[in-house]
Amino acid sequence: MIKLINILKEIAENKTAILIDGTSSAGKSMAAELLKAVKFYKATDPNQWVQIDSDMFGGDSNEEEERRLKLDHPNIRKWAKENVEYGMLSGIYRKDGKNIPENPYEKTNPYKGGDIRAWYMAQEYKIGPWKKVIFDSINDDVLKYVSNVKHVLLHAPLPILFSNIKGRPAGDTRKPKDVLKQYLEKYEATTSKPSEDVGDPDTVLTKSGLEELLSQYITDQKYIDNFIEKLGVTGNGNYYIKAKNIDPNKTVLINVDQESRDAKVAPAKLQQMFNKV
Repeated sequence: MIKLINILKEIAENKTAILIDGTSSAGKSMAAELLKAVKFYKATDPNQWVQIDSDMFGGDSNEEEERRLKLDHPNIRKWAKENVEYGMLSGIYRKDGKNIPENPYEKTNPYKGGDIRAWYMAQEYKIGPWKKVIFDSINDDVLKYVSNVKHVLLHAPLPILFSNIKGRPAGDTRKPKDVLKQYLEKYEATTSKPSEDVGDPDTVLTKSGLEELLSQYITDQKYIDNFIEKLGVTGNGNYYIKAKNIDPNKTVLINVDQESRDAKVAPAKLQQMFNKV
């Protein structure tokens, strides 16, 4: 087992990975497509860019379940399938005294908390033949398992974010409140104009403007007021958005602009990153 782990580590070190992190509907998947990345399970060339999306391992569809089961330890696959559960969460049930088969991965390659889908994304990256990978996720939990990943935080200004939510296909909708919850986890308002390394210097927000924007998609006025307050917009002046606790040396912030969105091209800063790889 130790020998296998060392082999996988060596293989992973010869790969290139970029994490595109951001709220749902920020445009992560669209950016990956515009950069010609192919969903890993549809790819045929190990040298092309492939996309490994957290959504590819979530949910209860047969396809998503089979992708997880393939990466689970054989000992736990039967239990995971019968219980429609993530195999790597078996230890939680075992601690409750339930009779569940042992899962050797809990010791050799443990789940490290947070988004369980990140564990499966990392495993696919490590064992798959892909040499150039785009991770697509609403968080950075995959960094717990994979090193030397270029981390991109893709920020869609609120007007663009709502436009993206509205434009999603019927079978893949998102609830605005769920997306805004993610937004509050990543961003906050400031009265100081930020540099583009840590925030969005080009989108000016006001309290009245936010109220008008949110009311087009949300009818709960109490929620709207609460969101604006939590975002940090408390006065009647101009505000900007900045990322929370961002280290520009470790994370590249990219703001989605209306021009590139309308032209259906990836933001220029993101294109430049890929050109350098």
